[in-house]
Amino acid sequence: MNRKRNFMFFALVWAVGLTFILLEGNLVSQFLFWTGGLDLTIILTAYIYLHSSSRHAGIFAFVQGLFLDIYSSGFEGLFVFLYLCSLAAISVCSKFIHLSNPRGQVFVVGITWLMEKALFLAMVAALGADMDIKGGISLTALIPMLITAMLTPIIFYFLDRLHVLVGGNATRDTVTYA
Repeated sequence: MNRKRNFMFFALVWAVGLTFILLEGNLVSQFLFWTGGLDLTIILTAYIYLHSSSRHAGIFAFVQGLFLDIYSSGFEGLFVFLYLCSLAAISVCSKFIHLSNPRGQVFVVGITWLMEKALFLAMVAALGADMDIKGGISLTALIPMLITAMLTPIIFYFLDRLHVLVGGNATRDTVTYA
């Protein structure tokens, strides 16, 4: 019974991620800057990496990237590559910074966000897209990174509470929040 409830919970997490990707282009980018704003996919990938396994997080990152590649008019495979590199960054960072700690969540997701955006700009430039960045990349581009990183412990908390509400047991890595 517990496996069925865990499956239902992670299916809900997947649905939230796919819905976010559909809405990201229309709603989120209108309110945040050109860098894409809040990157919920990185947060959800880190959550799945922490609470399930690296294999499940890899499948999640691959499907999210594939879904975004299908619904965008960009280079094929670009977002699959970016999200799998994000998973690699989460994996490497979590070896040195505890992902189960809220402070560690902020740092790991922030570093991953920076790496993903830098890699995105490098890949788009390398693939020959005609991109015009006026005045270079300013410090205001870091505001979405700070928003994404600072919201990570809050989203982890709500996902932990939702997991308990759905009926799953608290996992061994669940953080006790004050």
